[in-house]
Amino acid sequence: MSILELPHRSLAAVITESSVCLALNILSIIGNSLVCLAVYRNRDLRSTTNVYIIALAVSDLSVAMIEMPLASATLIIGRFDFGFALCQLQGFIGPFATYVTPATMGLTAFNRYMRIVKGNSYNKIFSPCRSKIWVCCLWMSLALYLLIGRLTGWLNIGFIPGYAVCAFTYPTAASQIVQYTIMVGVLFFIPLCIGIFSYYKIFFKTSQHQQIVVQSLQNSTNGNNSTARGSTVKEINISRVLLHVGTAFLCCWIPFWALGLWKRFSPETCPRIVELLVTFFRFLSSTINPFIYTFNNNDFRKEFRKLLCCPKGARTAPNDTTTATENEELPGEANV
Repeated sequence: MSILELPHRSLAAVITESSVCLALNILSIIGNSLVCLAVYRNRDLRSTTNVYIIALAVSDLSVAMIEMPLASATLIIGRFDFGFALCQLQGFIGPFATYVTPATMGLTAFNRYMRIVKGNSYNKIFSPCRSKIWVCCLWMSLALYLLIGRLTGWLNIGFIPGYAVCAFTYPTAASQIVQYTIMVGVLFFIPLCIGIFSYYKIFFKTSQHQQIVVQSLQNSTNGNNSTARGSTVKEINISRVLLHVGTAFLCCWIPFWALGLWKRFSPETCPRIVELLVTFFRFLSSTINPFIYTFNNNDFRKEFRKLLCCPKGARTAPNDTTTATENEELPGEANV
């Protein structure tokens, strides 16, 4: 069997694997394209926080447009038959998106922490210009790291039949250990810790804010109960969004890294279905990110309705009375 061919599979396995990959591919393209189009049409969505959501959408869209179609075709025809150049491209895009997604999520969580918990210092660190600089520096650092590793021979790119994609391979055991130490320790564990710390503090701050609001309404002789209920609904919505973010991150990336480490360090004991699940978990993350970060956001949801119902509508001009920055003033009203 050629190293570019997949192991023998039954017809049912071919149909199942190909269908799952194609479904993830289509959903990812639709979801992430909607995010990019919504921001293009509506300037009010170009807030400081949304810079990180847009960055995730662009990263996920690159996976959906380049890596997923090649993986789907490979699963259908049973071999990688697209040449050296596309293998190198796929082998770079996949790892880059794999590393940049948790790092960007960690940066997003820290952004929310500074906005809600340390609001007085927020603009010093996350002004609109500085937010873009943070994203650019992060992306350029990771891209340079991978390019330098590839050009120096520290990292190679080749087709891995178990993954059904081209990915990094390691010429020596030392390079593999160093690479996985950097990937798991720096690019996964640290963002995970930042996210847990940030969202814990956000929960604490919003709960504290809620108690103050309810108490002030109870002490007011003319307090309006509907206002309290509205504030409570906002609190529940934010908590639900944060829970979705954390749950999706854990559900996709912890199994991904656990199975990936199993495959890399004990390949003889790793069945093929486990190897393929590594690829599918990564694709799933690129697919669900738009739904988590935007379909729980009222502003994006309204723009999506316009895109899906009125595709010929003109771009939305900035709102003169309510800007994206003004919408983020209170902890209970902040978009995640």
